[in-house]
Order: sequence, then C-alpha cells, then structure tokens
Amino acid sequence: MKPDLTPAAMMQPTPTGFTLAGPLTIATASVYVDAARAHWPQEGDAVIDFAGVTEADSAALALIFKWQRDAEKKGHKIHCLNIPANVIALAKLYGVDNLITA
Repeated sequence: MKPDLTPAAMMQPTPTGFTLAGPLTIATASVYVDAARAHWPQEGDAVIDFAGVTEADSAALALIFKWQRDAEKKGHKIHCLNIPANVIALAKLYGVDNLITA
C-alpha cells in the first residue's frame, strides 16, 4: 500500500506551526511547500516538528532554508524539532549544520 501523500496527511497544524509526517524527499517537497502556506502561523515564530518524517533527503534541507527565508521576510524565525539524523549529517557535510540547529 502506498503512503498517503496528500497535504492533509503530511502536515498537521499546531498552535505555533506544524508537524510533518511521511517522506520528505525531492519527490514530495512540493506537497510540503503548498501545505505550509495554509498552516503558517499568523504571528510569531513557527515551530516545525519533523518527528513524523519517515524518510528524508537533501530536499529537507532546502525546505528548511526556504522556510527560514520566508519567516525572515516577516521578521520571524523558525524552530525545527526532531530533524532526522541523516538531514543533520547532510548539513554537517555541507558545513551548514549551524544554520539548522541554532
């Protein structure tokens, strides 16, 4: 059975941001981009929880950086929780881990 790749299944809103679920790869990143628009907090910083991510690749890093830029344009920040270990390893490899874990 294929995973449910609909925005409703992949992103759950929270009072301060959203929780991600399912694969976050180059094949699914656009679903997360579209879903985030509807769930972005109107005020304050956004908290993004990666606890439900089942698979991730470099697209996860690109998405984190996109969301950082989007938040910065509004004078806010994002706080990422439970970033998958392989995404942190990629960030270290690229020398940008301080940008996603700060």
